[in-house]
Amino acid sequence: MSRDERTDPLAHQQRRARRPTGAAPLRRSAHDRRLGGVAGGVAAFVGANPRWVRALFVLVAVLSLGIGVPVYLALWWLLPVAKS
Repeated sequence: MSRDERTDPLAHQQRRARRPTGAAPLRRSAHDRRLGGVAGGVAAFVGANPRWVRALFVLVAVLSLGIGVPVYLALWWLLPVAKS
């Protein structure tokens, strides 16, 4: 246990928290979609701008020589559509 954890008991809990309580689960967006709603859903999950997430998907697809495309398609198939 580090010195900071002994002085601040919440430090460990804050580090362990991945998402705030009550945050939306990872789902495809029903409204913010261009193709399958994957980027819109990921953006809502992480709290980012969907344009940046879409740009990241395109960048990964180009730089990985196309490996990003099957990843996007797999997420499109695996993620349920958000009920809004």
